[in-house]
Amino acid sequence: MVSEIQPLHDIGNMLYNISTTTLTLTNAKKRWRRAYFSVYFSNAMASIAKDVFSKALPVSHPTYSVINIKESVTDHFYGIDQTQLVDIIQNKDMEALHRFAGVKGLAKTLHTHLDDGIDGQDLNERRTVFGSNTYHKPPPKGLFYFVVEAFKDVTILILMGCAVLSLGFGIKEDGINEGWYEGGSILLAVFLVIVVSAVSNFRQEKQFDSLSKISNNIKTDVVREGRRQKISIFDIVVGDIVIPADGLFIDGHSLLVDESSMTGESDQIDVNAISNPFLISGAKVADGHCRMLVLSVGMNTTWGKMMSSITGDNNEQTPLQSRLNKLTSSIGKDLDMDMEKMKQGSTVLHVETFNSKKKRSGVSIRRKDNTIHVHWKGAAEMVLGMCSKYYNSNGSKMVINGDSRKQLENIIEGMAASSLRCIAFAHKKVLEGTDYQTLTEEGLTLLGIVGLKDPCRPGSKKAIETCRSAGVEIKMITGDNVFTAKAIATECGILESGQEVCEDEVVEGVQFRNFTDEERMQKVDKIRVMARSSPFDKLLMVKCLKQKGHVVAVTGDGTNDAPALKEADIGLSMGIQGTEVAKQSSDIVILDDDIASVSTVLMWGRCVYTNIQKFIQFQLTVNVAALVINFIAAVTSGAVPLTAVQLLWVNLIMDTLGALALATEGPTKELLNKPPVGRVEPLITNIMWRNLLAQAIFQITVLLTFQFKGKAIFNVDERVKDTIIFNTFVLCQVFNEFNSRKLEKRNIFKGIHKNRLFVGIIGITLILQVVMVEFLKKFADTERLNGVQWGICIGIAALSWPIGWVVKLIPVPNKPFLSYIRC
Repeated sequence: MVSEIQPLHDIGNMLYNISTTTLTLTNAKKRWRRAYFSVYFSNAMASIAKDVFSKALPVSHPTYSVINIKESVTDHFYGIDQTQLVDIIQNKDMEALHRFAGVKGLAKTLHTHLDDGIDGQDLNERRTVFGSNTYHKPPPKGLFYFVVEAFKDVTILILMGCAVLSLGFGIKEDGINEGWYEGGSILLAVFLVIVVSAVSNFRQEKQFDSLSKISNNIKTDVVREGRRQKISIFDIVVGDIVIPADGLFIDGHSLLVDESSMTGESDQIDVNAISNPFLISGAKVADGHCRMLVLSVGMNTTWGKMMSSITGDNNEQTPLQSRLNKLTSSIGKDLDMDMEKMKQGSTVLHVETFNSKKKRSGVSIRRKDNTIHVHWKGAAEMVLGMCSKYYNSNGSKMVINGDSRKQLENIIEGMAASSLRCIAFAHKKVLEGTDYQTLTEEGLTLLGIVGLKDPCRPGSKKAIETCRSAGVEIKMITGDNVFTAKAIATECGILESGQEVCEDEVVEGVQFRNFTDEERMQKVDKIRVMARSSPFDKLLMVKCLKQKGHVVAVTGDGTNDAPALKEADIGLSMGIQGTEVAKQSSDIVILDDDIASVSTVLMWGRCVYTNIQKFIQFQLTVNVAALVINFIAAVTSGAVPLTAVQLLWVNLIMDTLGALALATEGPTKELLNKPPVGRVEPLITNIMWRNLLAQAIFQITVLLTFQFKGKAIFNVDERVKDTIIFNTFVLCQVFNEFNSRKLEKRNIFKGIHKNRLFVGIIGITLILQVVMVEFLKKFADTERLNGVQWGICIGIAALSWPIGWVVKLIPVPNKPFLSYIRC
């Protein structure tokens, strides 16, 4: 409220008096007069300003004020705030929704057009008012976190306790100058193990976070400015027309939602515009489709609220991994204004959505003339079975008799044999008063048949050939009819072109599920193509193959593939075309959707498995040799050649540096030539037993000889002899790391130049060993060795290479060694 302010001084009269009076004065008096009135005028203006601000402000300490006027961002969304929107969704508050005049009224308040979406010009304002579609994740784990975690290991704690005791007893017996060596050595070795372990885990965490940022950036469809466009889920704002956030149902049909991930209830919930229009993030669409109005994003969603209350170590899990899959909008712009007038001139009465069991979908509509029409579309042979008439090329309606039906079936089969997916369209006008909630499925008129070409992905044939050469059997399970399935299977190389297909190689889902359990288990290996399959048929196939002892991998991209993907030993989904449900149910997401990546996955999987076997062979060799040497020496002479500190150092080589060196061997194409490993095959193979026993026996024989005859052989004292044993033992492990690179191949140096990390670790190990022997006498309980003694140690250890080469010439039986012991 502004009030009128009356001036205390009449400025106009004052200026008039100045101008008239100065006319009769001398020049000197005029100058004094002007100076006087200048001072007077300034005081008057100051007095006026003081009176004005004293009435306008309660306190006026500063002589001036700067007022920055900024338009409030909430003015655009007057009458609504984020708290109200969150309460509507979380409480499923129909009463509050009605106060906003329903979805339409709420959309108007949010300045959203239900058909055209938002205008896209106020995105920053929407993010400021309602938040962004991102989640507050706990800060990334630092290196110190992993150091603390390493300290929690029971073995580390035991070693540290032993180190403290050894330190105390050593100082008590030998004094502070000499008694700390053994305990301090153990503490240093433990420290090295902790540092290596923490650094390794820290690097893995950073790599996983980098990969998560890529996999979480899912693209989804929204309607903005009247057109459909793909954006990142992180760019979704309140008011968008989309599905992966908390919001309200606008329109759609037969929408069933599984909210078990949020509520724990496994029942599927019917979502509609009347009784339950509420959709929450973290739920999954089980059936149907819809468009929705986004009301909450990011930390304001139900999922976000739950995530903010979690304080555990789930930061590596993407908050959006449990989100609903991007669903296509049921009403799109077209760009064709006439495919639009017809739609606006009709009212949808009921919709039956497509599902993999019926293989068709239907809709009943009421036109402006009040006539009701039913339309069906779907698999051609399914729709044809519902029709009694058809339109010929002249547009005349003809009755489908036996001959015409056979002719139409032949057309469908011919199109399917050309690897076309056949879709038929049918129509029927129904009488007024008919129950339009149940669509009629008979007496329809066939409108036409369309053949869609869905070519094999580029590289799929080569990928299948690669998998076949690797001993992997490929089966195709599809919802297409048997003719289309055969054609596609032949095109991509699952079935041989030009060869007669056996009866048991191609079946339909209904046949497979109707087999007895015995028949199914007997025939499952022979099946190469299963057509017209349901999600249950795919799941049943996976279970049967697993029961027969096969390791099963499944690729898929649809929601109906989810049960099979989850049941399989390895589920692979497509990162671009794959639904969120499929990706959540899988173990591996192929980010580029390239089927050829399956062979890459196969190669890397075998590489990891082989690297684990290499490390196990190397580790067991060290353990067996060290245990036997110390045990025999302790029993016979009462002294052990390898001290606690030396064994800790060997463990450091074996568990950390050795594992790192062998685990970083990259995949080679040779791995694809090996037969696959069965479900029940032992991890330690006969080949591994052969290799490790040969090396362990060699090391035990040599080192026990040194233990009992070493002083005489080398003409040295006890401490030098023990140092030679320790040095030779460590060098044997270094040389044996090369042998472990190839479990079967005799050329152990092939490709070593490509693995710089392996070469680097070997170099670091040798340098540290020299330091241990030559410079850490008291720490490692060693004595310095001369050049001849070093040469003997290296020469003896180098014998591991020719022994490994010769041993690999020895054949081993296929039956596992341990099976003889069990018998």
